[in-house]
Amino acid sequence: MNIGEKIKRIRQHRRMTQKELGELVDLSANRIAQYEMGYRVPKKPLLNQIAEALRVSPLALSDGGNGPANDILEQLFWLDEEQPGVIKLVPTERGTTRYNANPDLALHYDDNDNWPPRSPVAMWFDDTILDDFLKDWAAVQKMLYAGEITQAEYFEWKIMWPDCDNLHI
Repeated sequence: MNIGEKIKRIRQHRRMTQKELGELVDLSANRIAQYEMGYRVPKKPLLNQIAEALRVSPLALSDGGNGPANDILEQLFWLDEEQPGVIKLVPTERGTTRYNANPDLALHYDDNDNWPPRSPVAMWFDDTILDDFLKDWAAVQKMLYAGEITQAEYFEWKIMWPDCDNLHI
């Protein structure tokens, strides 16, 4: 998803017109439309203004270059928006078997309707930021699937990350 598509998606989520967003950042509705359609790309200072006007983290509109961990997380967020449900987050519990000591070890799961017919592959990050984030995301995703939060609240959590502590989720 390019920057313009992100601006449009978040603007629509905020129920804002192009004119309203333009007024907040001192631009015409036509210029906002040009950004959303990808004809123009806002420079970083303007992108930060747009993020502030949309009340989102500037990372939500970024096109990378924020550090490897942040870039990975933002890519995963937008992949989840473009293909809802493609990312499944599953909490794990510590066991006693050492994975590196046994290369044939596989994680086991209970077969149910939520798993694909083929065995999925698990992945983890040996990075505190990514690991902590994925645990938080798994908890929020679980709330969505349990009907405790709406799709809009779920999206709000993602576009406010990393400042999502202020949300009442």
